[in-house]
Amino acid sequence: MRLNTTRWLTSASVVGCWLLTSLHGLAANQLPLSIETLAQKADAVVHGLVIGKSCSRDSGGRLFTEVKLRVSETWLGDGPGKNLAIVHGGGVLGELKSHSSFQPQYRVGETVVAFVVFNSRGEAVTLGLNQGMFHVWKDKNSGLILVRNPFHGAAVKTNAAALKKYTADSSPLLTLARLKRRVKGALR
Repeated sequence: MRLNTTRWLTSASVVGCWLLTSLHGLAANQLPLSIETLAQKADAVVHGLVIGKSCSRDSGGRLFTEVKLRVSETWLGDGPGKNLAIVHGGGVLGELKSHSSFQPQYRVGETVVAFVVFNSRGEAVTLGLNQGMFHVWKDKNSGLILVRNPFHGAAVKTNAAALKKYTADSSPLLTLARLKRRVKGALR
């Protein structure tokens, strides 16, 4: 009887360790959100230019970054006006650095589309971490205005073969106009 109990405890320990390892792996990955889900959960969706970025400490000593956007167009929500400040945890302040690979990487001078929610202090926060921010650029070969985030849109610059295969519905390429249509369509 003692042998069976030992085997059972050993098996249970192995299964328990496997489950903990599996759950840890799941926590380290993001579950993709569709563009429609992002639009439905967002308080606002804006298209604009990153004009500033600064890092500070909160009252608890934690680093946070404030990103300033010059809004060129509001696709969803009450217009935040000409400028919108978006906050997120982490940043670089002197020698101190704090970041998460899932935080959006806003760069001054870059055009973006941001899906935001407003926290209890009324501050805009990017929805779904890096999923709620789309980089916008103009493809030099085609002239198309393209967008991407970690799950939507082409992650690399296009080439002639990719452009020949481009169709509005089946391409990994995602144009700014198509993203806007999907956001607006999600609200019907």
